[in-house]
Amino acid sequence: MQDHEYSVIGHRRSTVGRYLGMLATIVVSFLPAVGFGLSELMAELGVPEWGKYFVVIPITASLTYTSLHWFFNKYGWRPLSFIAQVPNISGDWNCVGQTLNDDGSVAHDWVAELSISQTWEKIRVRLETKSSISHSVSVALIPEPDGCWMLMYSYINKPKVGNGHLDAHQGYCEMRVVKNLKTAKGEYFTAKGRGTAGTMTFTRR
Repeated sequence: MQDHEYSVIGHRRSTVGRYLGMLATIVVSFLPAVGFGLSELMAELGVPEWGKYFVVIPITASLTYTSLHWFFNKYGWRPLSFIAQVPNISGDWNCVGQTLNDDGSVAHDWVAELSISQTWEKIRVRLETKSSISHSVSVALIPEPDGCWMLMYSYINKPKVGNGHLDAHQGYCEMRVVKNLKTAKGEYFTAKGRGTAGTMTFTRR
């Protein structure tokens, strides 16, 4: 399964994109050597003098913006997450879960390993138990007034080989991530075919 886009309520990626564009413009203005080199290359290729201004500047700006965007998406947003307004929940987590009966009693306890891969633009939540693996298909992060975050995601679960008694199914969960992004607690629900519900606790390793 591949990483997929996710939404962060209250955060506009287009605004960050504009800031990156402004930064690219500033950086380009401090790169005369690059512009000079491209101008020389254009001259060798026979491009007229007026044509350089329609080629050199756009190419330089495009390359600079692309580089800045790639770096911010991959690395820069993490230390600047307070500016980007996107919580960094990437990494490995331990999961302790309980499947509940209809009356609220505990049907059984289970444990899992949770891994979250995340960039500024994409995310994937992967949860693995001894019998199955699930991958997120949609994710939303919602800020709460007290500084916590609500992680909401739907997923597809598939049993591992040797667990033919289990059926592949879809599910949904809501996890409240505390302000320091170290733990999360919430509930999950599975669709028809499994029809179960329960609680989960995530603890960052």
